[in-house]
Amino acid sequence: LIKIAKAQSELPPLQRMEINDLKLLGIIWGGYGYSGLTQTPDGKGYTVKEGTLVGPNNGVIKSVSESRIIITEPIFDVNGKKSKRDIEIPLRAKEGTP
Repeated sequence: LIKIAKAQSELPPLQRMEINDLKLLGIIWGGYGYSGLTQTPDGKGYTVKEGTLVGPNNGVIKSVSESRIIITEPIFDVNGKKSKRDIEIPLRAKEGTP
């Protein structure tokens, strides 16, 4: 348990927290494509792009578009078979917008 805790503490911040805890605050577009502006529960912001590792289960940002990011995360079923699932994080609505 001590080795696992130490290994987790050495991971980058985006890999230490659950994917569902991320908020997508904005999208930036430039000559290199789209990047997402994310916020973690502790209030810190991070810029992400395709290929960025996210979450403790080695999720990878598959795509960034004008309105969302999609993260592909490997999962194992009850038989131990490995598969992937996509998690979509939509762009947050502006404050005060229904």
